[in-house]
Amino acid sequence: MSRASPKKPAGAPVVVNGWTLFAHPLFLEQLRALTQDVVDLQRKDPKGYIHKNATKRLAAIRQLAFEVIPQDPTRPEYRQGDTLGETHRHWFRVKFFQQYRLFFRFHAPSQTIVYAWVNDEATKRAYESRQDAYRVFSRMLESGHPPDDWSQLLTEAQRSDPPLTLHSPSALNVWD
Repeated sequence: MSRASPKKPAGAPVVVNGWTLFAHPLFLEQLRALTQDVVDLQRKDPKGYIHKNATKRLAAIRQLAFEVIPQDPTRPEYRQGDTLGETHRHWFRVKFFQQYRLFFRFHAPSQTIVYAWVNDEATKRAYESRQDAYRVFSRMLESGHPPDDWSQLLTEAQRSDPPLTLHSPSALNVWD
């Protein structure tokens, strides 16, 4: 199992398996909203919240972002082909829980990964739906948020406040 670099200075990016990890503000916003859902569930049902969909999704996202993807972000199953259109083939995604997608880009020479966005309950994968995860993300790219340009994407991710940390977002036993 991969681990983040020990003794990381405050504010320094997370490094896993030699890959430096960043998160775009859109990704962090989705994590914060999902974390709040889990906090609310925990408050309502301290024993049963761990079995809820939101809790399982949050744990899955953490595992994907900090363990699975940094093992090898170049894996063929992360490629999208033309799903986002020919001009966006440099974007990658991880499928999880059938209808969820975590979108990211990486830069192999610098061994950097930027997590851009993860869909939610309102944007589940559903063919032909206006709210399909791929359609929504494609519209986001067309609007420039997140930016399609690697340098701009990385700059926005590096300026995220708070930045991605191994315990982002700080929450619960879901991370344990």
